[in-house]
Amino acid sequence: MIFAVTVVVVTYADRFHLLKQVLDACLDIGVTSIIVVDNDSNEKSKKQLIHYSHTQSEHINVIWNSANLGSAKGYQQGLKAAQKENSDFIWLLDDDNRPRPSSLKKLVDFWKVKPDHVEALLSFRPDRPQYKQAIQENNSDLVLSLKNSFLGFHLKEKLLKIFKPKDRNDVKFGQVAYAPYGGMFFKKSTLEEIGYPNERFFLYSDDHDWSYRITMMGKKIFLILESVIDDIDTSWAVKDKKSTVFKRIKEAASFRVYYTTRNRMLFEKKYLVTNGVVYRMNRYIYTFILSLYAYNAPTYKVFFKAMRDADNDNLENFK
Repeated sequence: MIFAVTVVVVTYADRFHLLKQVLDACLDIGVTSIIVVDNDSNEKSKKQLIHYSHTQSEHINVIWNSANLGSAKGYQQGLKAAQKENSDFIWLLDDDNRPRPSSLKKLVDFWKVKPDHVEALLSFRPDRPQYKQAIQENNSDLVLSLKNSFLGFHLKEKLLKIFKPKDRNDVKFGQVAYAPYGGMFFKKSTLEEIGYPNERFFLYSDDHDWSYRITMMGKKIFLILESVIDDIDTSWAVKDKKSTVFKRIKEAASFRVYYTTRNRMLFEKKYLVTNGVVYRMNRYIYTFILSLYAYNAPTYKVFFKAMRDADNDNLENFK
């Protein structure tokens, strides 16, 4: 049985040097249909993508946006275009997710023997160890953070790390509660059940909010460790693994702080808050520590604006 797969990638800024490696790798492993959504990349990258797509016109279709519409809208556009392709499956990749030679084959092979109720698969990205940890500990919710966490912070977390279950190091696949865009693999028909990303999230947590719908339906997302894709650029949130989240907030661009904070709070309010007292306690401790780190930083006021907007369910774009 041969599966036809459409890859969807969203790109922006000056990132063609990364995107080209992703596209080359996809074509090398036999992907025949690729949708690229260009979120108003700069002129140099646009020209390079125009030339590349012309040389691979039978395989690549580009959607050109005149403004950066964010990852949520970009993937929404790409998913809608992919539904029109003559393929069975959709595989989402970021513009810096370079698949290894066997990564797609591992997904396809697993799909043929997948357990019931598995609705989507996820390739493994080595710089996201929390997903591997979730299946090693047989705890799909580990990627979510604890109930009543605030932006992933919970006082109980350190105690749980002390008494955490023994890792199952021989595990090769297992369930995770939600997934990033980069690496998700599913049948086109899945979109009829879960719809599209919420474009009002614009950026950050839009993938989690969207993919978690699968779990809320009572179905499963399986991480496949042998299907590896490499992040050839490092996310701002994980560049310095030794730094604290509070330092990263202090030093990050304002728009990153705003959307990360607001959207994660909205996700937590919707799915994870079950005890208001515990949630407010974690929130108070988090913001107190942040005040010690970042009181004089420009992003300090941005952080609190994001909190207010999340409290008020304000999904206007950041200005």
